Amino acid sequence: MSSFDDYEIIQHTADIGIKVKGRTFPKAIEKSILAMSDLMLGNMKIGSSEEKEFIIEENDLEIALVSILEEVLYIFEHHKFGVSLCSVNIKNNKYRVHLKGEHYDPGEITDGTEIKAVTYHQLKIKRNPDNWIVSVIFDI
Repeated sequence: MSSFDDYEIIQHTADIGIKVKGRTFPKAIEKSILAMSDLMLGNMKIGSSEEKEFIIEENDLEIALVSILEEVLYIFEHHKFGVSLCSVNIKNNKYRVHLKGEHYDPGEITDGTEIKAVTYHQLKIKRNPDNWIVSVIFDI
């Protein structure tokens, strides 16, 4: 795995998941994006010389989280863009997601996990007094 280690892997039959904690919901989303990217890239190091941005408009937290991760997965698979840094800002149910990373050669990924889909199965978003905890299962 890369240098991003701020997540826990959830073992699941035929799937894999992540559990992250963030001080705020946007920080938990950012950590989810980086954890998913880390799983897909394996040991491949990705710089931050290129940028991509998108907006998701959604009032349901679970749908917003899954939609954001699905878009990042799409960008990873179809644009061959790996994420090394990101930021999420929320205003009026609009999630502005800013990604930094680089294009990659799929043939250079030797130990990444191929994620087919982001699922709602066992999806959890929990707000605690001092942080947010997010758990997501990926179909592999």
